[in-house]
Amino acid sequence: MSLNKVKIYEDDFDLFVLLNDSNKIEFLYDINSLGTRGAMLKQVAKYEQSTYEEEFRLAHVEDLKVGIYRLCIVKYDDSITFNCNNLSVINRFVDKIWEQGNILVRNKEIKKTSMDIYKYFKAYDVIKLGMPISDN
Repeated sequence: MSLNKVKIYEDDFDLFVLLNDSNKIEFLYDINSLGTRGAMLKQVAKYEQSTYEEEFRLAHVEDLKVGIYRLCIVKYDDSITFNCNNLSVINRFVDKIWEQGNILVRNKEIKKTSMDIYKYFKAYDVIKLGMPISDN
């Protein structure tokens, strides 16, 4: 394969720039056997397959008014985040969820984003038990 003979068009170059190093080498190698368009389509197919295999997490956002404070709750399939200007509001809400039969495990790997505008932020993984927990 001679790199001097390779012609990469504008659309192909846009894709080439987005590839990581190993995929760039594979792309250049595939040009020899598949042609430029074939190599590009192979990389697009790999990308589509990888995004299809990823689990897309859908978020459900609720903004509640608790007294004079606002509490923003973002629920995912397996985790929940709280954002509020008052830490005791978050703690009371976590206690309510506990009493409803869910176990919350603190997840410090989930970080506060620019969308979380209030001062305090807590994230939890949710383990559902399905039965309420009694204080007795």
